[in-house]
Amino acid sequence: MSALSEKKPILQVKDLRTYFYTEDGIVKAVDGVNFEVYEGETLGIVGESGCGKSVTSLSILRLLDEKGKIESGQIVYKGKNLLELSEDEMRKIRGNEIAMIFQEPMTALNPVYTIGDQIMEAIMLHQKLPKDEARKLSIEMLRKVGIPEPEKRVDEYPHELSGGMRQRAMIAMSLSCNPSILIADEPTTALDVTIQAQILELMKQLQNEYGMSIIMITHDLGVIAEVSDRVLVMYAGKAMEYAGVRELFKNPKHPYTWGLMNSIPRLDVEYERLNAIPGTVPDALHFPEGCRFHTRCELATDKCRVEEPPLEEVAPGHFSACWHVDKLEAAIAVQREGESA
Repeated sequence: MSALSEKKPILQVKDLRTYFYTEDGIVKAVDGVNFEVYEGETLGIVGESGCGKSVTSLSILRLLDEKGKIESGQIVYKGKNLLELSEDEMRKIRGNEIAMIFQEPMTALNPVYTIGDQIMEAIMLHQKLPKDEARKLSIEMLRKVGIPEPEKRVDEYPHELSGGMRQRAMIAMSLSCNPSILIADEPTTALDVTIQAQILELMKQLQNEYGMSIIMITHDLGVIAEVSDRVLVMYAGKAMEYAGVRELFKNPKHPYTWGLMNSIPRLDVEYERLNAIPGTVPDALHFPEGCRFHTRCELATDKCRVEEPPLEEVAPGHFSACWHVDKLEAAIAVQREGESA
């Protein structure tokens, strides 16, 4: 892929294929995905549940379970292919250089250890600080993420904190070693709208302060529009579209992206009912031949059913895996003309 900006990519994922070997067969959760993460920017990865977003992030950190295997590809971080590193070398990178906020803090946090103990563990492991200094830094991190009375909260257990507080504690833990990349896997899913907005604003503030890159994984296009610089749209283990966030929302080049946008209510349009994408994400054990979206796509032709479209640059810095970008553009123009009439 060509660069979308003058900044250097800090992470490059090249033809990543992550499969799970189950009793029922091979699950091709991630099947040939490419993208780049640039210094100080946010990459949003969006798609429905089951599209391979979380598995992509877990592959970067090599945190797959025993059934999962990275079959091929490269994950290049600061010039080093993470897939070639030993497990000891990866431990030095996890949490220290690439940190992750997991989807549900109540299950990600250990219920039998205090919040402070869990933050201190990472600090003592990676920064080699003594316990008293690690505790002071833990309190400072809790204060930085907006937790009131951090001197008290540091000794509390996860169940004593609200959902928003637990998520803030997870962010404090993730940032305690000043990572270069923060992977946020659905960090606001379990939170109400007000707390969600606070968490997103907090992450943007901390990104500016630390100069880190963020990979934001979500199914929510509103979150993508709020925080991302560029966007990767995934479907059924494949990259469907990749572009700068403004370009993606202004000129989507894949029917799946357009379908996601049409399923969101807008204030400037009157609806009888929302336009939902028909059907569901196909079973990962039995992905269809050709374009994996063709079973749900109104523009699909016989070619889509037998030939898989490559992810190609269809406009400067804008990539799409679709045989019929021209037909999509015409359909979008007709819809927008009708909305403005």
